[in-house]
Amino acid sequence: MSTHRKNKTVQQHYGVNRRDFIGQTSAAAMGLGAMTLGANGLWVPKAQGAAADAKSALVIVFLTGGCDGSRYWAGAGLSAGAGAFGVTPATVSVLNTAETDMTNRVATDKLFDPLSPFVKAHFGVVGVAHGITAHGPARTAHFTAGGRSGLLSLASAMGGDASIKMAAVGAELPAGPTAAVNGVSIQQILDMADTLKALGAGAPDPTLPKRDIAAAAIAGTEAMSQATVTGNKDSLVTVGNGYKVAQSALKKTTAGFNPQELMTAYALTGTVVNTMNAKFAAAELMVRTGTNVVSIVDAGGWDSHGDTTGARVRGAFGSRIFPALKIFLDRMVKEDAELNIHVAIMGDFNRSAPGADHAATSSVAVIGPKIKTGSTGNVDTRIALPQGTPTMDGLWGFLAHISGGDAVAKAVVPGGMPMAHARLVATT
Repeated sequence: MSTHRKNKTVQQHYGVNRRDFIGQTSAAAMGLGAMTLGANGLWVPKAQGAAADAKSALVIVFLTGGCDGSRYWAGAGLSAGAGAFGVTPATVSVLNTAETDMTNRVATDKLFDPLSPFVKAHFGVVGVAHGITAHGPARTAHFTAGGRSGLLSLASAMGGDASIKMAAVGAELPAGPTAAVNGVSIQQILDMADTLKALGAGAPDPTLPKRDIAAAAIAGTEAMSQATVTGNKDSLVTVGNGYKVAQSALKKTTAGFNPQELMTAYALTGTVVNTMNAKFAAAELMVRTGTNVVSIVDAGGWDSHGDTTGARVRGAFGSRIFPALKIFLDRMVKEDAELNIHVAIMGDFNRSAPGADHAATSSVAVIGPKIKTGSTGNVDTRIALPQGTPTMDGLWGFLAHISGGDAVAKAVVPGGMPMAHARLVATT
């Protein structure tokens, strides 16, 4: 990301600080579509109804270094008896006990026991046979679909009228391609203050111009810059996208909002996105304002070489990730939810047995209302996946399918969702 002067900007365009050319004008209108008041007093997008027709969004949680799904939810060879990394029948809970096909059983670590019955009934494990054991290439691959950014391709294909369709919350940005897809680019959220202000929280700022005046001013600036932007399509692509985002935001209708309920739920005293609780709170806020795809990246401690019992990563997940994850799931992934929200949890790769090094596979947890509890990602004691398990495009085809159906899946990757993962899609 380019280096720019520091100011009070808390939301950045990936590649350029948008306030470097739109100033303070868009502060009052971050990421908003037309809104309506939800059942819990928080504002949600208007395009809602029954669950099947509700607004959808995907939140991706990426644990840099190697989220070991083989221990948390992919059995670690448990079907053959005692598994790797200390996994035994006593250390896991089987979520779909009626399932007789052991390859389709989901056995989660006991630390997941406090999850709600609804979440446990909508918990899938997606296998990815990517064949990569180096950190950098593995991270890039997890965020790539059809040669483009999977995040941006999906956010674009899902459509909608939100000004911000893809948001990266917190200081850590996702790996992989960063080029905009159909005008959709990564927007980094470092502080929730501007979005809360756009929702009407806090006292009005007398220094900000009226929204229609600001939008007209930005449109005029864009017109004057058009020749330069058009003549430098590559180097100034983020500037061109930024103009569009700012104008779109300022043309949206906003509504009053009391942020205290959100802040209290995540035990926050400030709006800076610098803790896991704050990241999940920011993810909820962006989803509620219409964002299609949100990334949460945790950058430390997951490259767990030598953790042969799994104690170290279990402790880290239980203390650093699970508490905030559970708050988010309890609020956003439930039977009476106003939105169709799915959460995918992944990392560089599974850990190889017996030394907890780098395996050439990933087992990705995907939770949400359109998931039927089951697995295509259960591994054997060698942490290998069944022959024929799809690669990374298969994962993105699946994520796109549950987020928007077959047409969206085919817009993200050729062929859409592979049939191997179809058993994980809920039919009701």
